[in-house]
Amino acid sequence: MTQTDKTLNQEEMPFLASLLKEKQQRQTSFHMPGHKGTLAPHPMLLEYWGGDVQPADLVEIIGIIDYLHAPKDKLLEAQKLAAQSHEVDQTFFLINGSTVGNITSIMGTAFDGEKVIMPRASHRSVYGGVVLSGAIPVYVPPDYHPQVGFPLATDTQVVARLFQEHQIRAIHVTSPNYYGYLSDVQQLAEMAHAHGAMMLVDEAHGSHLAFHEALPHSATQLGADVIVQSTHKTQGALTQCSMLHLNHGRVNAARIAQILGLLQTSSPSSILLASLDAARQFMATQGRALLEDVYQLSVMAREAIRQIDGLWCYGEDLLGSHGVFNYDPTKLVIRVSDTGWNGFEFYQLLRKEYGIDGEFSDLKHVICSLTIGDTELSVMKLLNALKSISEKPSGKPVSDYEVPPPSTLPEMALSPREAYFIPSKPVRLDTAIGQICADNIIPYPPGIPLLVPGEVINQDTVDYLRFIMRMGGGVVGPEDKSLETIRVIT
Repeated sequence: MTQTDKTLNQEEMPFLASLLKEKQQRQTSFHMPGHKGTLAPHPMLLEYWGGDVQPADLVEIIGIIDYLHAPKDKLLEAQKLAAQSHEVDQTFFLINGSTVGNITSIMGTAFDGEKVIMPRASHRSVYGGVVLSGAIPVYVPPDYHPQVGFPLATDTQVVARLFQEHQIRAIHVTSPNYYGYLSDVQQLAEMAHAHGAMMLVDEAHGSHLAFHEALPHSATQLGADVIVQSTHKTQGALTQCSMLHLNHGRVNAARIAQILGLLQTSSPSSILLASLDAARQFMATQGRALLEDVYQLSVMAREAIRQIDGLWCYGEDLLGSHGVFNYDPTKLVIRVSDTGWNGFEFYQLLRKEYGIDGEFSDLKHVICSLTIGDTELSVMKLLNALKSISEKPSGKPVSDYEVPPPSTLPEMALSPREAYFIPSKPVRLDTAIGQICADNIIPYPPGIPLLVPGEVINQDTVDYLRFIMRMGGGVVGPEDKSLETIRVIT
């Protein structure tokens, strides 16, 4: 853990202050960007933005504004403040989202041919890291929770077995996952370190956890080596703003910086970087008080939802099985299927008739996130809408998936990297059985890769895929989104 630096003051926003100073000087520009801070934006942009932000679109020039890929001054100080506030040894600001953080965490710790344990239900950016690094994935098979229908956590016993069967370089888990449930990161980290491996955590949905004691511990506090957080998801920074945290000792920080320089834009947005600096200051100085309100609202909302006929809101009732170690109470996982509406229908009713956007939905649930941007007024609006929809005439209760997901993972004939960079061709889906897939096939719901490049296409996979499409789900990854065709290795 980082040592307290008495020269750092969490009240300050050093990078943002340097930008404001430069903006106020109003220099005459003969450099990028082309609008030069003086060209009037289109009126529609002004209406959308609520004002002119172009004068704030500053770039690093002749060393006046600190540069993301070689920070020496105010941006470096801002990142040190972020590391201190999150109790880690080093923090990198990310302006390409947690996607670039997950890719970097894999590329920065595993080399070509080395093995990485990862849940099959990992974010697609983790698969991107596997392709770019050449690492070989060792999957934790999806353990579909019988009540939710999605893998909610990574079982430590399964991971222990994989460590016995393979020479592992790192383990990468998502915790909390999209539904707000957490794995036992501390035990997994201890297990990884005992085997000489590194612990990598996609904590995109948990950037707020370390700022209130009623919430589960953040992976930053549990011995993880690399932690990636989406500051924009739960702290209030602008979209794309994330952080990558390091605890020193096992990870090569210089290699992490080198890879980020390769993957992130060489023209970083000062607006996004300033948003990260401000979000850190806000959470470090006011986060606990704000999260106390959020926590109390979540307790109230969960109890209220459980009193509405036909609805249920999960929480502590799912702990202790299928690898589930803890849960984030600010994530409301609302089962709506007993009302007769499926999750997709219920979600659309919230949006179209009540002006409410949920986080996402699946066949049986609507998931809503409470953050520091919520108030009692917004939560009451949600509760009133939930009650109203639950009372509307609807069909019979929604059953579970008629076609279950395949019980085993497809055979890996080639590594993802090998399959990604060799020739392929499209063939009709019904003729693809037995061939090697060249597409990523990730159906939503449930968001678990059904096929990864290099895997053999089988009948069970095709049947489940067709069911997902028939019930209204979409698919991410393939060239042909209709899935009339699929790319296979030639």
